[in-house]
Amino acid sequence: MTGKKILTLRKETQTALLMLLDAVMANVSMLLALQIYFDMNAPQGHILHVLRVAPILTAATVGALYAMGLYRTLLRYASVDTLIQIATGTLMGTGVTYLASFVCYHLYTEVNLFLMPRPVYLVQWLLMLFLTGASRFSLRIVGQAGHTGLWFNKKHAKRIMIVGAGWAGAQVLRDVQAGRYGDSAVILMVDDNPDKENTRIGRVPVRMDTARVKAYAGQYAIDEIIIAIATPQNDLTPLIHQCLETGCKVRMFSALQDMSGRGRVRDINVADLLWRTETQLDMDETRQFFAGKRVLITGGGGSIGSELCRQIMAFVPSCLVLYDISENYIYELYYELEEKYGAMVRNTVFLRVGSIRDEETLDRVFSEFSPEIVIHAAAHKHVPLMEDSPEQAVKNNVFGTYNVAKCAVAHGVKRFVMISTDKAVNPTNVMGASKRMAEIIIEAMQKREKTQFTAVRFGNVLGSHGSVVLKFESQIRAGGPVTLTHPDIIRYFMTIPEAASLVLQAASIAKGGELFILDMGKPVKIRELAERMIQLYADPTMPPVEIVYTGLRPGEKLYEELLRDEENSTATSKEKIFVAKPEQVAWSQVEHMLTSLERCLNEGGDIRQCMHALLPSFKEPDEINGERAKLPEDAPQQVSGAVGA
Repeated sequence: MTGKKILTLRKETQTALLMLLDAVMANVSMLLALQIYFDMNAPQGHILHVLRVAPILTAATVGALYAMGLYRTLLRYASVDTLIQIATGTLMGTGVTYLASFVCYHLYTEVNLFLMPRPVYLVQWLLMLFLTGASRFSLRIVGQAGHTGLWFNKKHAKRIMIVGAGWAGAQVLRDVQAGRYGDSAVILMVDDNPDKENTRIGRVPVRMDTARVKAYAGQYAIDEIIIAIATPQNDLTPLIHQCLETGCKVRMFSALQDMSGRGRVRDINVADLLWRTETQLDMDETRQFFAGKRVLITGGGGSIGSELCRQIMAFVPSCLVLYDISENYIYELYYELEEKYGAMVRNTVFLRVGSIRDEETLDRVFSEFSPEIVIHAAAHKHVPLMEDSPEQAVKNNVFGTYNVAKCAVAHGVKRFVMISTDKAVNPTNVMGASKRMAEIIIEAMQKREKTQFTAVRFGNVLGSHGSVVLKFESQIRAGGPVTLTHPDIIRYFMTIPEAASLVLQAASIAKGGELFILDMGKPVKIRELAERMIQLYADPTMPPVEIVYTGLRPGEKLYEELLRDEENSTATSKEKIFVAKPEQVAWSQVEHMLTSLERCLNEGGDIRQCMHALLPSFKEPDEINGERAKLPEDAPQQVSGAVGA
C-alpha cells in the first residue's frame, strides 16, 4: 500500500496500520541492534531473548506512542512537535522494556530469559527513533507531493505564483505545501532582489522582475497570485494593479498576526487599492488607560462607535455604556460582543436608547453609570441630507454636543473626546459648519471646566454607513453604471479599525484642550478609486462598467482639508497622531453663538444664513470650488471593467 493511499484511509484504519508498522519496526530495530552489537554475529541465545521480549517491547512502544498522541497527529502536518512525540514515545517504550527485562532477570536468576547487554537497548532506541521518524516524514512528503510539485499532476489543483521571495513568501510557501490552502501548488516565486536570481526556495524557482507578473502568469498558466511582501519599500498599488490585470485571483499576505500568532493571507480590499499601509499599532498604553474604567459612547451603534466598542472591550473596562438613538444597531452589536466575550458582556456592556438632544435622558444615564470617559461619536453626518434639513444638523450636532458636554461636567467625567471631521475645516456645507461649531464649544469649555475636553478630527472611513465605497461596490456588482459627481473630486480615506484605534490612542494621551489630527495619508481621486474598484469587482464576462458624472451635490466641495490656515500641527508621542493649535474662543462668544442659533430655530429663521453670520469660515461651495466645479465637456464617460483588458 502506498503512502498516498495510507493518507486517504479512514482515521481508524490508518491508526491500526501505523500501530502495526510501529510494532514491526520496534522488533526489527531490536534485532538489528543486537546484530550491530555483536558485529552481525549475534549468539543464538540472545536472538531467542529478542523473541521473548517482543510482546513487552511491542506493547510498551505502541502504548507509549499512543499516550504521546502520535496516532492523533495529522501526517501531512508532521513537524518538530511530531519528532518530539516520537523521541519521547520510543524512549519510553525502550525504557519500559529494559526495566521489565531487568526485573525478570532478577526473578529468574538461574536462567537469563530476557536481559541483553545494555548498549543493545540504546542502539535499539536510536534505530527505532530513526525508523519511526523516517516513516512519518516520508508519509508527509508523499502526502504533500501534490502541493509541492514533486508529483504534481492534479488537473483541478490551483497553480499559485507568490510575488515576494522573502520571509513572508517563504511562510506562504510552507503553508501551501502543508495543505492549508487546499489542493494547490506553488509553481514559481517572483522577486526584485538580484541576490535571489537563479535561486530556489525548496524546489520552487525564483524568477526576477515583479513588473513581469502578467507575462509569468500566462507562461506558467497561473490560477492565483499571492502578494507576500511584508515590508514593502515602495507603494504596492501599481503591483496590485498589474496582478489584477492578469485575470487571476489575487490575494495578499498580511503581516498582522491572527489568533495563532501567524501572518495570514487575505483577499485584496479597497484599502489596498488606496495604499493604506497596514500598521500594527502599539496599544499597551491605551490598554492601560481604558482597563477597569467606566466608558460611555454616544452613537455607540454607528460605524465608528461600534468599532470603538469592539476595541475597548479587548481592554476589559469595568463598564461600557452604548448610548444611541437606534436600538437596532446597539442590539446587534451587543449580541456580536456576547458571542465573542460571553458572560463578561452581560456584566460589562449596557445599552441605553436615547437622543443626545434629550437632556433629561442623558442626565439619567450619566447618573446611573457615572462614566469616567465619554467618547462622543453621535452626529448627523450626511452632507446632502443636512443641506435639506439644516435645523436638524444644528439641533443634533451643535446643541446635542453641548448637552453631552454639560452632562459630562455635571457628573464629574474625567475625559471627554469628541469625534470631528475634515469637513469642519473651511466648511462649505451645513454638516461641516455644525461640526466646526461643536469643536468651538469643546475648545471653549476646556478653559472653564475640570473635565478634560478634546476633539479628534479625521476624514472619510472605508465601509461606513453611507460610504461611497459601498455604493460603488453595489453599482459595480449590478453591472453599472457607477455614478460619480465630478472627475476631479478628491477625499482622504482610512479604515474603520485604524480610525478607531487612533481615536483611542489620542484619548489615552489627551491632557485637555487638544485638537488631534489623524494622519490620513495621501488624498485619493474618487475617479481613480472608482476605476480601481471596477477592476477589482467587475465581472470580466460582462460588458465594461461605465462611469457617469452627475455634478457636485449641494454643499459638496472638490477637496477636503485637515487643517485650517491658522492651525499648525505638531507630532505627538503616537505615530500618525498630530495635535493642532486650537482657536482661542472666549466663552462669551460661545454663549452668543448658542443664543443666536436657538433664537433662529425658535423663530423659524434662516438657519443657513445664521450659521454664515456666526461662522465666517463657512463659505458657499461656489466660493471654494469656483470654475473647477464645472464638469468638463470631454470628461470620460466609460471605464473598462474587464479584468485583464
